[in-house]
Amino acid sequence: MIKKNMREIVLFLIIAGLMFLAACGEAPPAETNEENQKSSEEKVPEIAPETDESVSPVEEAAAALSSEPQKMKFTTSDGIELNGVYYPAGSISAPLVILMHWAPGDQNDWVEIAYWLQNRGMGGNSKSTENTPWLDSSWFPDIDPEKSYNVFSFTFRNCENGCKSFERDKWYVDVQAAVEYAYELDGIDKDNIIMIGASIGSDGAADGCVYLNQVHTESCKGALSFSPGNYLMVNFGEMVKELGAASNPVPVWCLYAESDLESASVCGNITENNYTPYSYSSDVIFSNGHGMNLITPNVDPDPLGLMLKFLALVS
Repeated sequence: MIKKNMREIVLFLIIAGLMFLAACGEAPPAETNEENQKSSEEKVPEIAPETDESVSPVEEAAAALSSEPQKMKFTTSDGIELNGVYYPAGSISAPLVILMHWAPGDQNDWVEIAYWLQNRGMGGNSKSTENTPWLDSSWFPDIDPEKSYNVFSFTFRNCENGCKSFERDKWYVDVQAAVEYAYELDGIDKDNIIMIGASIGSDGAADGCVYLNQVHTESCKGALSFSPGNYLMVNFGEMVKELGAASNPVPVWCLYAESDLESASVCGNITENNYTPYSYSSDVIFSNGHGMNLITPNVDPDPLGLMLKFLALVS
């Protein structure tokens, strides 16, 4: 009986040993296709996307700027809604030129000059006559291809297609609203704003420059006026004096025809150091030499050439 039991125990141990050896000799389970793919992907290093290191972020942003004029509306302190147009420059933080129109017209009289200053290949499509040479860009002087200005224009209240009445004090309110609105435009150099105007707008240029610098110190760098006449109930000479009294005197230039007695009496009697007048005699300006009528070809000095000279000086 004991021998029988011993044989069974030995047999059991032999069988168990064989099973253990068989188990140790099994090959590991093969990886699935999914596991092989995952392992392969983990071994491939990530490749960073190629970048053009020669193009700066500023240049990329500038290239994305639209050249199309942007129509805008803004509201004056007395609740009047006015129309404006913004012509973005071709570079980031370029100077801003604010254009102010004369009483016989509206901001559309500046459209070709706005495109010219923007210098982005726009314009040249306005209908012009011999009486509106400022709408014919064919005679405008060339601008450095690298130069591009932001430009903002607006129309005074009740002046669409020409002013219907003379609202001197209210137009001054319009100027204040326009320069405050323009100061907040995207893409401009807020410390490099220049104002240019004709007739009522020429007073607005000087008045607006003083006002802006009262609100935002030294933001306005200059005012160029075609035929001012104290039209906005503010003395032009006093504005020139105030701009000249700044810690950094602000230049003011005045263009006027000697035959335009109202403007001649204003421009011809200012002696401030920050002030430069340019007069046109009757043998140079044959028609009514007031406001936009000063912007005509074949006169010396060239009014648009003076504009570029002024911008180079102040911006």
